[in-house]
Amino acid sequence: MSVQPFGKAAAKVRPGQTATYIVWVWTTGADAKNVTVDLSTGDSKIRRTSAPSFSVCPDASGTRCTLGTLPQDQADELQARISVWKIAGTGKNLTLTATASAKDAKPFKADGDVAVVAAPAPSTPPPSDPPPGAGGLPPPPALPPLPPDPAPITGASDPAGLFPTVTPTPASTAASDPAAAHRTKVRATSAGSTLPLNTRLIGGQLAGLVILAAAIAIAVARLSFRPQRPDTTPDDD
Repeated sequence: MSVQPFGKAAAKVRPGQTATYIVWVWTTGADAKNVTVDLSTGDSKIRRTSAPSFSVCPDASGTRCTLGTLPQDQADELQARISVWKIAGTGKNLTLTATASAKDAKPFKADGDVAVVAAPAPSTPPPSDPPPGAGGLPPPPALPPLPPDPAPITGASDPAGLFPTVTPTPASTAASDPAAAHRTKVRATSAGSTLPLNTRLIGGQLAGLVILAAAIAIAVARLSFRPQRPDTTPDDD
């Protein structure tokens, strides 16, 4: 017989959990017939645990497992468990005892222990981050300080002096006032006042004027001395 915790992680159990064991049974010298395995612990009420039971067995009934015939030098593996109540005490071992019996064979016993330990203390939580901003987003970074105000310009207390003065012209006034456009007077300007006589051509210009005057005088004289026709014709004899 051999009884031990089922794996290294099962060597400890906390209140409210289940302790698991593995039970090995084998025979030497001859085959064993009508083999049975019984489980037992101390007073379960004092230990605040459930009664042991088989989780792996070909024919289980309460705390007993019936194997039948066990061949020589062949081991059979069984599994058992015990539930630990939440109010169970800690700091002690939970011992499981397995007893194997067979016809015409001596009984054998084996014990296995699982430590009942307290739950670990809760770890200190890491420092929490600062509360996020609106919408679950982190707060925005701080803005840099604003630059100082620029120094005032010397001699320019009135900003109106920085711009040129614009005076409306008569053309713009007439365009903006249709009635004024109708009242605008047109002044005639002679060609002589606009284009004075050229001093280099004044001689030729005077000669042309003299010739023009002479031609006009001759035409008038010819018209004056031209004989007039009689109004009536003489009678024919």
